[in-house]
Amino acid sequence: MEANLAIMLSRISNVRMNSLSRLHLVLCSSLFWTLCGTALLCESAHSQDPNSLGNQSWSTENGLPQNSVHQIFQSTDGYIWIATEGGIARFNGTDFKIFSHETTPEITGDDICCFTQSPTGPLWIATSDGFLQYSAGTFRRYSIADDLPSSRIINLAAADDGSLLLLTNEGIVSFDGSRFSTIYLPSSAVPSAIATAHDGSIWIASNSGIFQYVRGRILPLPISSPSTPKEIQGIGFLPEHSLWLRTGTSLTVLQNGHSRTLTTGHDLPASRIQSVLAGSQGALWIGTNRGLFALDKIGNHPQAVAPLGSDSILSLTQDKERNLWVGTESSGLQILRPENFRTIPGLSDHLITAITQASDGAMWVGTDGDGLDRWQAGNIQHLSTHSGLLSETILALAPGADSTMWIGTPDGLNHIDGTKIRTYTSADGLPDDLIRSLLSDDDGSLWIGTRHGLAHLQGDRFVTLTHSDGLGSDLVGALLKSHASNSRDLWIGTLDGLSRLRDGHIKTFTKTDGLSGDTITALAEDPHGTLWIGTKGAGLSALTNTGVISLHRNDLPQTIDSILLDDLGNLWLGSSRGIIRVSAAALIRCGLLSTCDPHPVSYGRADGMPTEEAVGVGHPAAWRTTEGLLWFATRKGVAVTDPTHLTENLIPPPVVIERFTVDGVDMPLTSAEQNITPGHTSFAFGYAGLSYVAPAKVRYRYLLEGFDQQWTEAGSRPIAFYTNLPPRHYRFRVQAANNDGIWNETGAQIIFNVRPPFYRRLWFLPLVLGLAAAIALLLYRLRVRGLQSQFQAVLAERNRVAREIHDTLAQSFVGVSVQLELTSQLLAHSQPDAARKQIDQTRTYVREGLAEARRSIWNLRAITAQNSLPTRLTRLADQSNQKNLSVRLNITGTYRPLAQPFEDEVFRIAQESLANAARHANATQVSISLRYDATLLILSISDNGAGFDATENAPASSGHFGIQGMRERAAQIHAQLTIESSPGNGTIVTLAAPITEGKEAAINA
Repeated sequence: MEANLAIMLSRISNVRMNSLSRLHLVLCSSLFWTLCGTALLCESAHSQDPNSLGNQSWSTENGLPQNSVHQIFQSTDGYIWIATEGGIARFNGTDFKIFSHETTPEITGDDICCFTQSPTGPLWIATSDGFLQYSAGTFRRYSIADDLPSSRIINLAAADDGSLLLLTNEGIVSFDGSRFSTIYLPSSAVPSAIATAHDGSIWIASNSGIFQYVRGRILPLPISSPSTPKEIQGIGFLPEHSLWLRTGTSLTVLQNGHSRTLTTGHDLPASRIQSVLAGSQGALWIGTNRGLFALDKIGNHPQAVAPLGSDSILSLTQDKERNLWVGTESSGLQILRPENFRTIPGLSDHLITAITQASDGAMWVGTDGDGLDRWQAGNIQHLSTHSGLLSETILALAPGADSTMWIGTPDGLNHIDGTKIRTYTSADGLPDDLIRSLLSDDDGSLWIGTRHGLAHLQGDRFVTLTHSDGLGSDLVGALLKSHASNSRDLWIGTLDGLSRLRDGHIKTFTKTDGLSGDTITALAEDPHGTLWIGTKGAGLSALTNTGVISLHRNDLPQTIDSILLDDLGNLWLGSSRGIIRVSAAALIRCGLLSTCDPHPVSYGRADGMPTEEAVGVGHPAAWRTTEGLLWFATRKGVAVTDPTHLTENLIPPPVVIERFTVDGVDMPLTSAEQNITPGHTSFAFGYAGLSYVAPAKVRYRYLLEGFDQQWTEAGSRPIAFYTNLPPRHYRFRVQAANNDGIWNETGAQIIFNVRPPFYRRLWFLPLVLGLAAAIALLLYRLRVRGLQSQFQAVLAERNRVAREIHDTLAQSFVGVSVQLELTSQLLAHSQPDAARKQIDQTRTYVREGLAEARRSIWNLRAITAQNSLPTRLTRLADQSNQKNLSVRLNITGTYRPLAQPFEDEVFRIAQESLANAARHANATQVSISLRYDATLLILSISDNGAGFDATENAPASSGHFGIQGMRERAAQIHAQLTIESSPGNGTIVTLAAPITEGKEAAINA
């Protein structure tokens, strides 16, 4: 060895002092001084027995994709990643998230090899078909198509500068994030293992020695010795820069100038070494095909870890909380956790009722139906009714003088002195055979709590105190002798309050004096003289020099079955929900203030207790030994802890937000603010605190900034819900505490913005105002247009009435006027008979005019369609036939009813034309033609009268409105009116009116 050291020193002196060689020199110097040190492995101050660790396992039945675990890795965000032959599993302590070919297209091969990650880089994953980069929830695959020399990757290693080395079956490949490069070792050495050292460099083991990879340079390390193995399959590091090298059948440790090689079959009862891990507390864990072994010192023999049996161990790792993770070949994933409690194997599965310690140090344990056990130095002596006990059920224990023991049962009192057992019953003076509690006094007497009072045994004489003597109740429970006062008070817990016996006088305290409850279940006194009082259903109380303090707090058990104090000032409270440890001073300081946190710590099955039901039906249900250990009675044996050597988890758990959903739809988990469209009502946040010591004890609190006013204590619930969030910016924050109440106050967060609906945006109000103004303007214009339409309708109606009057009343009045003039002339010429005829004709014209006037008035009141257009024209022609005027009517085409207003206008035009022919043109013949075409109605009226010049329109001022009225009527029905006439050639009036579907339908309306 000295020769090897000299060679190593000479090699170090020849190294040039550049930046890389200085790093190399520092590393080699540290190795030199390490090799010159002591021969012991670095051992922690309080290393634990490997077989005292708690064990938990997961397999495919618990969500693991496959039971062969090739590697376990904790990423920088705190997740545990598991490489199996069925894909990748990510574990948060409670649930597995599986990534495989079925769920992730980037994974083309489910046989996963290994993981690696630099402190600030992404996670790298080697598979049977290339390797993957995982970052921000997404995968990217690299394969031979990306110039990867070989898809079969044996191992990965990442340096602290972000560089990545891949050990393949064809050599070592470096990857800088975009390009692969093959690395060649000196002297054609063949690499066989790689690992990242404590300083962030990568070490490479080969068949020709050990090399170091630093920023692209390969540096040889002078540590070769006769003990250095060949065919190295694994390389790793112990504290103080020591080194271990693993082959398939041996493990060599190079440390502090010493080396030791462990071989299979000789040092290890296995045929193959498959994994090695240097624990953070100095132990070396060795995984073989026949189980797990621990080596705490280099000279010691490896110790088998019993909880794992003979499982084949493929992988080992230790997380940041110092939990040991074990990957097996066929049994899935295992975890070994340090536990603060242990059990006594021979006392397991018994319902323990009472515990005490005799003066010789032996522990006495009473059970419910299984008798009495005496435990000392691992040996158990069992006592029962066959040994002389009155009952198999033990309700109370009290140590006597000289290692004797008092035992209370439902059937009386026993006293054990060596091999002698004496019995006392009610026949001997006991007030009741059912003994509920016992207390040995310093004067050698015994206090006995029963259902019928408190008995005091002095010698062989019993004295009984009852409710009539001042006790709160005859039903007596816990007993305590105070050592803090000169009066040496005796405290007696009863069903109806706490009684104090002082100098022969009894005083009872109840809820009226400040106690949290009247049913007293447990008593304890601290060195300051404070009396701690446990109650049933009402929590904890404290009696100090200043009075009674009620501590009915939600973070403490409400029914307390036992109370113990340790040397550190902590209270230990036993209950049906486990054991609580809390600072007595903090409890006094906080009192009932909910805003003050005394930081109670709970213990249960995850801490090694056989059950959380630390319920003792007898007294005392817990005991502090002379060695300072605390023993608690449970329903499945005893739970023992050493309060001075507690394993405390002081690492705040990493917190991650695993899911953010809006109305059940997953949203991306990014650090950037996300915009949520309006109309969504349900928001859910799933989160996890990544603590693996006791995942069930992780506690959460969350706050939605922008909505919540204070933190919401969520307990162990890993999800938060919100509904109907108003539009604004939000930041959801979540924090987590581990099993010992250490909070990660940084936590995790996600930022999002609920966008308002369009009607709540800034531009919407001006838009609404503008639209309202536009609508108001439109309504105004519509109103004006309506008024104009009404005016035009009134004007049209006035014109129509004018036409009606012209065509009816005016014509009748003209006829009457003409007749009267003729009558006047006839009378002037003394022709009374002719005048009489004219008067008769005048009467006819008047009647006809009145009839026309009545018809016009009726048309003003309501539109009627009793007569069709052909019928009306026929009647008009018949009425117009006179002695001097012949009217012929010809109707052709297929008749179909038309709208009443349409027919009225046509009829009025025909009526006006016929009247003009008779009265103005002095015609003797008039021909009327009405023809129904498919889309046209043609009315033609021709006469042989005097005619007129059609190019000149008679001015309206002359009082003749006939032709003008005809034209207006034609315009009303969108018809074309043509008047052809010349002096002496008669007149032809032609009306061509289009027939539309609306006009036809309107008649039936």
